[in-house]
Amino acid sequence: MLLSVLLPATVRAAGIEADTGLLSAPVIDRTPVGVRCGLFLTNLIDVDEVKETFRISGYLFMTWTDSRLAFIPARNQTERSYSPDSIWVPRVFLVNAAVQREKTNINITGTPDGTIHYLELFKAELTNSFYLKPFPFDTESLGVFVEPLLDERETMTLEYDKQVAGVGTEPFVELVQWQILGLRGAGRRYEIAGTGKAISQVQIDIVVRRRYRYYIWKVFVPLFSMVAIAYSAFWIKTSDYYTQISITMTAILTEIAFLFAISSSLPKVPYLTFIDAFFLVSFAFSSGCIVELVAVHQSHEWSRPEYAERVRKLSRILYPVVYVGVLTLVALVFFTPAADR
Repeated sequence: MLLSVLLPATVRAAGIEADTGLLSAPVIDRTPVGVRCGLFLTNLIDVDEVKETFRISGYLFMTWTDSRLAFIPARNQTERSYSPDSIWVPRVFLVNAAVQREKTNINITGTPDGTIHYLELFKAELTNSFYLKPFPFDTESLGVFVEPLLDERETMTLEYDKQVAGVGTEPFVELVQWQILGLRGAGRRYEIAGTGKAISQVQIDIVVRRRYRYYIWKVFVPLFSMVAIAYSAFWIKTSDYYTQISITMTAILTEIAFLFAISSSLPKVPYLTFIDAFFLVSFAFSSGCIVELVAVHQSHEWSRPEYAERVRKLSRILYPVVYVGVLTLVALVFFTPAADR
């Protein structure tokens, strides 16, 4: 008897009525509740291109209006606090989560006009589709897709809240390999496949750009040097066939060994990336030196040294020009679709 008297009084003293109706969505005239949703990123923990996953921590914001929770504020009272099990809270999930997100802390407050502010600190591992064709000069969008649970799809409409979106400025927020360019987002409704029913969704993209200097100094410069070594054989006198072929073969074998040495640093994808194309072009031109050397050598064997000299002079000019031209064409092929994406 005593508990039945004290419990309601305690709840009312906290400013929250013991009303189980508050756990239902505040739908009026079958109009879905508008829920504004935003993300503040506190840490980009990891990006794994091989598994196509990334891990983040941050704050998930949701704001909506529940007129049932409007109140007349007392002196110096600007808001009220609520527990998640005392009022209706939008039940949303991250569609592309590899595992269920970890909720570290939840804070819910309301203002006198019935506006409810939901703040959740969370960690999540999510899947993502990477566009690696321009690798290592790629810019990626790490998508976070927020949707209501199916049983609440008709009770709410999600909208992107740009006002609360942002990225922390602390040094640990970014990864050594990735620079965070910012956040962008949008809300939309789409039809659930095969059901004819629509559901609301907010897509928040964390835009990141790869820091490519590592690949410049560790891959492109050494590989370019190996091609230059193969090209240097053209400056050896045409009659010294052994020296020419030794230089070229050394460069080719070094390129093969170099590829195996750095293969662990390259993304394992079923299509060619820019760095793959750079390797193939460089290897093809180094191997092409063999053809030129054989042609010059055979000219000497056939007692046509003047022909060998003409071929050699032409090769000295055309080799670097065509090599740079082909690389330029490859860059246009790989980077133009990325710019249009």
